Amino acid sequence: MVNKLLWKGSIKLFKEAIKIPYPNEHSCRLKSPDLFENNSFRRIAQGKLSIIIGKLKGQTTTTTQAYRYPVSKWDADDAEKHCKEHKGSFHKAG
Repeated sequence: MVNKLLWKGSIKLFKEAIKIPYPNEHSCRLKSPDLFENNSFRRIAQGKLSIIIGKLKGQTTTTTQAYRYPVSKWDADDAEKHCKEHKGSFHKAG
């Protein structure tokens, strides 16, 4: 029981430590990370971007949570356009 409580506390601190914007990549949030099972996230490289997937709470399959656009491959305008096409919330690298 204590380990489970410590784990949940660690996840909360980890989420608070990760702030948007990221220094080297633009981001596009499609769904809040709070909707997903803890420790279910994976990053998949696809072409010029990365896709963050995870399992929604109570689900067994994965769904896309976010896109990441490396600043070395995407300018902010193109990344924002892609994000808006996918109905996401865009955050410029910073």
